Amino acid sequence: MDVATPAQALWNQRQVLSANAPRLRSLIDAVGRPGDFSPPQWAQVSAFTLEFAPDLIIELGRGFGNSTCCFLETARLMQRQPPCQLLSLCLTNHWHAVTLPKLQALCAPEWFAPGRLIQGDILDYSFAPLLESAERVLVLWDAHGFEIAECVLGNLLPLLAGRPHAVIMHDMSDLRFCSPPRDYGDSGLWKGGHGVYEKFWIGHICSSVGQAISIIDFATRNSLPLHSADESLFAEFANDAGRREELQRLLGDDLFSLQGHWFWFTLNEAPEPYVFPRFQSDKGKLPQGERRGLFTGNNPLSRLLHAIMPKSL
Repeated sequence: MDVATPAQALWNQRQVLSANAPRLRSLIDAVGRPGDFSPPQWAQVSAFTLEFAPDLIIELGRGFGNSTCCFLETARLMQRQPPCQLLSLCLTNHWHAVTLPKLQALCAPEWFAPGRLIQGDILDYSFAPLLESAERVLVLWDAHGFEIAECVLGNLLPLLAGRPHAVIMHDMSDLRFCSPPRDYGDSGLWKGGHGVYEKFWIGHICSSVGQAISIIDFATRNSLPLHSADESLFAEFANDAGRREELQRLLGDDLFSLQGHWFWFTLNEAPEPYVFPRFQSDKGKLPQGERRGLFTGNNPLSRLLHAIMPKSL
């Protein structure tokens, strides 16, 4: 299945995005967390979603709701019939407690209608009934932890394999097209969890979240192409001053950038048969906080990564 690259989508949807830019900026300001999901990412992901035209979006991890707003606004712009639906799963209550009250003065009730926003555990959610009637599915995988990765790769992906789909991953940068400091500075090695300062470099991927390791493993086992937004943006716009200047004119410097800092993939590009990790939803019935605290510096996997990473860089 052919999926438009982020750069192709941004170019194809440039007029729609330009007309809607004031609305995007208002939503960005309302959420007030541009460091979590940058304004160019709003434009890039919105364009990618518009071009892919899903009838179902699954958002894994919501936080304060940058991507939630991005998807709800994009669902409004798509105007597809039947309307695109959004399922958003997150453990936090930031959306309902902080963001929703700010949006209610800005957005009509029907704007929220496509969204089913659940405060709950992704590991316990049954995706099969939701996917029975879905034809085209877009997933944002922004919840972190190796257990979440096992759920996405071993539970959700097998259900998506037989239909057009794409999976977006946040918090990953392509070292071929971005230049973070090479030195460690005051930081030690990444030892697991969702680091703020500590990052790992594996191949051309820079990240601080464990899902990057999981997807490298999964993609390698399945001969699965792993694409970065940066790759397409640089390939298509870096040496094309005309198109780059038009995008800057239409979107402004705040919404247009050659930097993406997100990856995407689809099993539709991988040869069958696929292989998936085993997923067990109960995980010994540990409390939620303990389940997500498994990968600390004292965990065997973290100690192993600590030991082998200097040899593999």
